[in-house]
Amino acid sequence: MSAILVCITFLFSQCNDEEVLPQDEINDPTISATATNDCGCTYTVPVSTKTSTVDGKTLGIKPGNVICLKGGATYGNIVFKNIRGTASAPVVIKNCGGTVTINGTGTYFGIKTQLSSFFRITGGTGTTYGIKVNGGHHSVTLEYLTTNVEFDHVEVANSGFSGIMAKTDPSCDDATIRGNFVMKDVRLHDNYVHDTQGEGFYVGHTFWSKGVNTSCGVRYPHPIEGLKIYNNVVRNSGWEAIQVGSTPSGSEVYNNKIYNYGVKNELYQNHGVQFSEAGIGKFYGNFIKGGKGNAVMIIGNPQNFVHDNVIINAGEDGIFCEDRSIGAGFHFVNNTIINPGGNGIRIYADEVKMNYVYNNLIVNPGAYAKNGEKAFIFLLSKAVPVKMLNNYQTRDISSLKFASPSSDNFALTSSSPVVNKGTSISTLNIPVDYIQKPRLKGTAYDIGAYELQ
Repeated sequence: MSAILVCITFLFSQCNDEEVLPQDEINDPTISATATNDCGCTYTVPVSTKTSTVDGKTLGIKPGNVICLKGGATYGNIVFKNIRGTASAPVVIKNCGGTVTINGTGTYFGIKTQLSSFFRITGGTGTTYGIKVNGGHHSVTLEYLTTNVEFDHVEVANSGFSGIMAKTDPSCDDATIRGNFVMKDVRLHDNYVHDTQGEGFYVGHTFWSKGVNTSCGVRYPHPIEGLKIYNNVVRNSGWEAIQVGSTPSGSEVYNNKIYNYGVKNELYQNHGVQFSEAGIGKFYGNFIKGGKGNAVMIIGNPQNFVHDNVIINAGEDGIFCEDRSIGAGFHFVNNTIINPGGNGIRIYADEVKMNYVYNNLIVNPGAYAKNGEKAFIFLLSKAVPVKMLNNYQTRDISSLKFASPSSDNFALTSSSPVVNKGTSISTLNIPVDYIQKPRLKGTAYDIGAYELQ
């Protein structure tokens, strides 16, 4: 299925993708699971190299039950539908007795969920990935009225398009549209997603404002509430490593590590992290290194809060933001941005009340040859309302006395010129720095993502 690509021009050309997922359910025979006591399992899904459909309604799955995948086995792709737990007793789907491989090669998906709520798919704890999903156009797709879901400790690789997708596309089915459905409490964490042809994570619908043209008219996508994406590793994503949209009440994307994003260098789809329409959120504690486009791209939502991130060798700007509506304004606080190919922070937000740029450390922007000092923090025009306090700008990385730049350790040492030189951010509710240490440790705040400990 091909992506529908729509280009939007607003001072800066931007294209967003939106791939429409089929809403019809698969008609494969339902697999009858086998009861077992291994690993606390209520049911174990029989091993099959063909498509398996695990229907919780047919199997009599109840809140608190455990569905197991047999360790050491390789399954074909799997649909989980009608998996219904409760907030206090979610259904758990996990591997039992070793690593499980799910092969979606040559198919539309590896794992698909539908009509399911209050459940968790998990591959373990710590740094283990007990479930591995290989291939599939969308390796993992949490779709068609899926809500209240946790997905963790899974390795996802070699996706034909997205690694992990979470959304229900609006259709002529009234259950799918805004006003009738809210996707709630989505937790995507501790996964390893790599070598995707499209996005690593594709969460929420792109066209929040204009909706989607269907045979029954324009239909508007549902919101996502309570989204958290954290502790994931994303490497070699063809398009954005993480794309978030349709989160009007806010989301949190934090403590992720992203390497080599946008490798296909698709125009307007080559960023590290993108917040699209209604993609309001907090972005903090993330590490981004290397890629083709902007490391952080925010379009349309002037309430985003970006703080305590380390951004290295962005292909274009370290952070780019553009407003498409009136709002309070962006906050960019205590970020460390090293060697961006373009500007350090570029702000195209002139219709907001105020933008705040505090305590950022920006080193050697590539656009310096063109823009001079403006390349550190580049403004669209004098009309951009901005308050800039205690940002540190230099082209000489050695002058900062970082702990070990060659090993990507940009912690401060006692001789660093940015120690105790930041402005107070006590009103912003930022208790810890990039490495989860107390943000204020000394006589004043430090500049950059690290606080000297």
